[in-house]
Amino acid sequence: MAFFHSPKKFSIYSRIETGFFIFYFIIFPFLSDIEYALYEPVYTKYSMSLAEKITHRLVYGIASIPPYLVLYGLLINQLLIKKRYGAFMGAFLLFLLFLNIYTVYGEYWLISQLTFLPQSITQSAGDWFKAHTPFHFSIAYVIRETLVLTALAYFIHFIKQEKKMNALRQAKLETDLNYLKAQIQPHFFFNTLNNIYSLAQQQSTKTAELVAQLSHLMRYVIYETTQSKVPLSKEVAFLKNYVAVESVRYNEKISVLFDTQGIDESTHIEPLLLLPFVENVFKHGLQEEIQQGFAEIIICLNETLLIVETHNSKPAGMKNNSSYKGIGIENTIQRLHLLYPEKYSLHITNDDTTYKLMLTIELN
Repeated sequence: MAFFHSPKKFSIYSRIETGFFIFYFIIFPFLSDIEYALYEPVYTKYSMSLAEKITHRLVYGIASIPPYLVLYGLLINQLLIKKRYGAFMGAFLLFLLFLNIYTVYGEYWLISQLTFLPQSITQSAGDWFKAHTPFHFSIAYVIRETLVLTALAYFIHFIKQEKKMNALRQAKLETDLNYLKAQIQPHFFFNTLNNIYSLAQQQSTKTAELVAQLSHLMRYVIYETTQSKVPLSKEVAFLKNYVAVESVRYNEKISVLFDTQGIDESTHIEPLLLLPFVENVFKHGLQEEIQQGFAEIIICLNETLLIVETHNSKPAGMKNNSSYKGIGIENTIQRLHLLYPEKYSLHITNDDTTYKLMLTIELN
């Protein structure tokens, strides 16, 4: 039905409409004829041969489509769907007049002139053409066709609206994710630069090493995270480098463990999604430790289930804050809501001396 939709842009809708009109006005009546033939074999129409039955339904089915295309395309889609009810009612009355004229001349007279058709069909059409009746259609059938075509129009209208809403939701999702990711990056660099500044003040020999490692992290953040997803193996390697950067400034009494299991090259994840959880271990845990402490970070992939566990000590005297969330954690939880609705779980155990976190994500 390219008359109503651009073939390139709305080919799916055209196929639905074309298939519907063919089935409803040609195939469905033919199936009804077969059913009537089983129960009413003496019905005059079924004195025709099988070839004549098929020809009869094909001819009248095709002939009945044009006026209902007008009803569907101009009245229902252009007026009723757009809630122009008064204009629709006025146009519908004109349509009934048009339908009556079309039935007489566009169907009966025209079919009676097609001499290549079986005589039984042309003769029947000629008899109907000569019949002196005020209406050459059943108003009940017209109302039925109108209701059916209205249902089709509203169904396609619903699909279009749903498609637009999905596009808007996707656009909003991408905007929200880009905004949240943009917040995480400066937050990450701000914390790392603070570490470098702290070491530089102490004139530590580790400063140069930390700057070099930071350059590798920046390269990843700038060039790799522009994609919507990155290989999980690359993201884990980035986190491992980050842990190495953070570990530079701790003495031997501070135990830092970073372990991975089951990470493969085929699994992908959104970039920087896990960073705030790893960063949180150092930012709110070991940062204030000067004597001893520990940090454990384990990332495990079991088929499509990603498990992230962190466990770290807390400085003596730190207040027990059950939320234990900075801007990075808050943003990441929002990202998880957007990216993996009902497909992730986050459990946090926070007491006076330790902090534990377990995150599970069912990756797509």
